[in-house]
Amino acid sequence: MGKYSLESYERYKMTKCRPEEVLEPREGAGYSRFTTVRAALDQRPEPESMALIAVRITREDLDCAAEAESRLRSLASAYCAHPLVLGVVLSVEGCSAMRRRLWEAAAEAFAPKRFFVPVTDGEQLDYALRRGLIGGLLAEIGENPYDTCEAFAEQNAQQLYKRMPVLVRCGVPAPRNAAAYAQQWHASYTENIPDALAGWRIALRRLNYPRQLSSGGFAPLQFWWTNRGPAYYHGRPQVCLRLVGNGCSIPVALNDCPPFIHLADRVYNDIIRLPEAPAGQYRVEYAILDEDRRPLVLCHAGRTPDGWYPAGFMNLDDIPRPEYEHIWDDYAADGYYPLEDPKVPGT
Repeated sequence: MGKYSLESYERYKMTKCRPEEVLEPREGAGYSRFTTVRAALDQRPEPESMALIAVRITREDLDCAAEAESRLRSLASAYCAHPLVLGVVLSVEGCSAMRRRLWEAAAEAFAPKRFFVPVTDGEQLDYALRRGLIGGLLAEIGENPYDTCEAFAEQNAQQLYKRMPVLVRCGVPAPRNAAAYAQQWHASYTENIPDALAGWRIALRRLNYPRQLSSGGFAPLQFWWTNRGPAYYHGRPQVCLRLVGNGCSIPVALNDCPPFIHLADRVYNDIIRLPEAPAGQYRVEYAILDEDRRPLVLCHAGRTPDGWYPAGFMNLDDIPRPEYEHIWDDYAADGYYPLEDPKVPGT
């Protein structure tokens, strides 16, 4: 503990929770993989795992445009609501007008699925971005990976990984440096790339809160989250706590829900109002819920069957503690360090 650490200025006894991180690969927590299901207009293969539907429409298929469009809609009906399908990658041969017609038909037919556009297809990428049809980028590692690197630069797509997932796939066997390219392109999912780190890897590095709190009072919390993966989390998560004890489970709402779309660390303070609960000891559990209120898989051990993680114990009593509502004013103004900077050694 350093001289200028937060603990040196601690005025209340705090519970310091430092969950153990789980570093081995686990699906859904930073090692996300997908498979490609190659479908023709007259074929409907069934995906067995997380999959991307690849549809190629040749010039021969376009001899009768209306028939090709009808068959595309029929094909899409098999996948538009499939829970394992991430989206569709559409390769259409022919003139720009015909390609756009089939893109529009596919966007309507596959809804709510979206296009994963090959980064090398500038025309489709521009169209999907302007129409709001894009669900992500598809980067393929061929014989010369620099072709894909060049395509990222030509399409000015380097920053799109912040807004949408990037899927990286390559043939078999994978090149030695395939995993490095997947990480460089901020892959959310990979295919045929062993040992590739992909997707987000969210972990709670530390959670601090007072050991003694008042039932129905204020609870100051200090969070230190990290995302160790190469990709952003592109959903809208909700950070939640709950108190488990005395035969009940009490959910606690947080005021500040930081977006987990960024990389590296995110530190923030929050002060929440606890619900009225019987005095006693409670186990504190935390979770990050997605838009469907399902807990995300974090990089920690101790996950409960319903997706929550332990974070120590909290004691509730009936002693008023109004000072907790303004606890950060009693610390430094920025909430972490003293206003006076440490002096340069030797001065």
